[in-house]
Amino acid sequence: MSTKNLIVEGVLELTGGADTDGALETYYAPDFIQHSPLCSDGPAGLRQLTERAKSAGAQYELLRSIAEDDLVLLHARVTGLAEVPLILFNLYRAGDNKIQEHWEALGPEIGPTASGHDMGDGPAEVTDRDRTAANKELVRRLIDEVYVGGDLAALDGYVNDGELIRHAPGVTDGVAGLRETLAGADYLKVHRVLAEGNFVFAHSEGTLNGTPHAFGDLFRVADGKIVEYWDIRTEIPEQLPHSNGMF
Repeated sequence: MSTKNLIVEGVLELTGGADTDGALETYYAPDFIQHSPLCSDGPAGLRQLTERAKSAGAQYELLRSIAEDDLVLLHARVTGLAEVPLILFNLYRAGDNKIQEHWEALGPEIGPTASGHDMGDGPAEVTDRDRTAANKELVRRLIDEVYVGGDLAALDGYVNDGELIRHAPGVTDGVAGLRETLAGADYLKVHRVLAEGNFVFAHSEGTLNGTPHAFGDLFRVADGKIVEYWDIRTEIPEQLPHSNGMF
């Protein structure tokens, strides 16, 4: 079984199946490491959160997935767990045919955007797999030069004629709006970048208006340019339900 299939099956079986303990035993490592701000460490923490979600009638909807080596990103929507749907970036690491580790960025789904998109819509099919390395390098340069380096004027070189589809609440399409979005954020470190075909995901930490945040940024690339962008910014709480940090 591929790493992507292992993680997709494991997550869908855990969140949607009737046998929580069976899913945990089959798919998750006994020393599973948790970085989510919502869940305590290990399979026991997963079980507690999963049972609470199932009792509330929560539903996990997989929107898109990408995989590189031992890492898999699941972009998802959860309804029924909070007053409004949640949009999540669930990043997993697998090894020895088990899910070993999990990071998360999540936020309430608010929308539609000023341009009429919602936070989860858009293409989901992975294409251009022969361009994976080039697309990953493009996004890595973007993150290093613009997001961490702060050269907002350089954004123009990464898009076509300022055109960019945005999925963040309250924003308009276009590179000008992204420049405004990034002006209030301070990206300090990029922890992980993974790519599959036309999709590239970056997992970073920094501050937003002076408050520590985890940043999840998903880009769709076409013909060597960024054409679509989903992002989630999650405030890092002072106290986490585990000792592993969010990164």
